[in-house]
Amino acid sequence: MILTEKTMKFRKIGWNGIRLAIPGTWEGRLGGHNHLIFEENFSPLLEIRWQKTQKRKSPRSQSVFKRIKKTAAELYEKDLPPDWSFLKNGYDVTCYGKQDNLPFDTAICVCKQCQTLLLFQLNRKRAETGSLLVNCLKSLSCHTTADEQVFWSLQDLQLQLPSNYSLIDSSFAPGLTRISFRSRHIILHTCKLAPADARLSNQSLAEILRSLADMPDLPVQYSEDDNFCMGQQTPAIGRQLLIRFKRKKPFVRAEIRHDTANNRLLAVILESLRPIPPETSESIYNNYEIIQI
Repeated sequence: MILTEKTMKFRKIGWNGIRLAIPGTWEGRLGGHNHLIFEENFSPLLEIRWQKTQKRKSPRSQSVFKRIKKTAAELYEKDLPPDWSFLKNGYDVTCYGKQDNLPFDTAICVCKQCQTLLLFQLNRKRAETGSLLVNCLKSLSCHTTADEQVFWSLQDLQLQLPSNYSLIDSSFAPGLTRISFRSRHIILHTCKLAPADARLSNQSLAEILRSLADMPDLPVQYSEDDNFCMGQQTPAIGRQLLIRFKRKKPFVRAEIRHDTANNRLLAVILESLRPIPPETSESIYNNYEIIQI
């Protein structure tokens, strides 16, 4: 069956405050903390870069304009095409182009609500992708309220976190994905390991959890079906002082489960200066899953 825009399935992508829907045949990969690249059959179709800024004429936003002009010597300003006029509803938009056969190939947008600065770069050499790109950016959102869960989803991972968690680092290495966040006194690590069966043939679930937490002596408990285990460290005051002296967080709560349906291992590790309520870990863990793509 030939996929058309009406029959094609879209899936939601979320990363560091940006959300949009892309066709299921597209692949999303990370170019940086604030840089997403979308491809189909290894051909780039859309790149999005963004950063928070207060004013369009701020030094940061001016540096973006300068970088664009430096990297594209023949770049010149263009009118926004009618089918892209929806962008003006939420953004101040400036378009640039260097390809004569395209209405534009670069757009700089400043969100009217949250002042996020966004840079879009398009590759529409294939005519059939034009309307798909329009629909992708119609679904774009770049802000959340303070009490709203932030949606994170890239590749086959999906996670929702409170808005007070900020991204520290991420790695999408083969076989191990690790994304780290910070929230006040807490450091959060989310991990995905694949394939699970190969990992478990060499190590037990508890050994893998201790390795991810970098705590060889972490005491752990298994669930009844042996597909889940949890470990925690709640040291006495004297031990807390010693751990802090080593520049580590004294309180740790770590959980790992074997997602047998997707042959994945999912782990959540929290480190804190203060005791970690069980509901904090459980809430994050219950919103961390593998999705079918």
